[in-house]
Amino acid sequence: MQAKTLRRWNNVLHRDIGYLCVGMTLIYAISGIVLNHFKSGDFQHPDYGKTYADVKVSLPKDGKVDQTYVYSVLDQVKQKDHFKSYITGDGYVQIFLTTGFVYIDLNTGEAEMERKTTRYVIKEMNLLHYNNLKKLYTWFSDLYAVGLILLAITGLFVLRGKNGILGRGAWLTAIGIILPALFLLFYM
Repeated sequence: MQAKTLRRWNNVLHRDIGYLCVGMTLIYAISGIVLNHFKSGDFQHPDYGKTYADVKVSLPKDGKVDQTYVYSVLDQVKQKDHFKSYITGDGYVQIFLTTGFVYIDLNTGEAEMERKTTRYVIKEMNLLHYNNLKKLYTWFSDLYAVGLILLAITGLFVLRGKNGILGRGAWLTAIGIILPALFLLFYM
């Protein structure tokens, strides 16, 4: 096979594999950035946002915390539909909701309400990134990884001459291999 034909097939493969991989590449890249910063503490949780509000609620009339009192608090903070459970302790009650919690100081009636909101697109991207779906998706993600390998290899041979793999491309490829190795050496 002639070099010109090989180069043409290489470029066609590189182009078409690149088009096939673009969706998953964006998913992995975006969720990777979110997960990197979640682990460093920039986010409280990658899939959920949390907001806090201070509220004042009524105290139990007879000092007794029971289901009736809990439901009255939930009415006050408009969260009755999200009730899960509650616990009491020395001077407090904490009401757990499907969307967070309400923590009440039984001495003052001051309460803190946490509301959890789903980061919908990010949550689904992280689900794919962590391969939480398993089963058939594992094979799909393996095919994607093979596509990235082919994309990297065919990319080496797209350009010719001084900008190709025998010129500037060799230096850039070497840098791309050396940098991750240096991080490993530095952090291990």
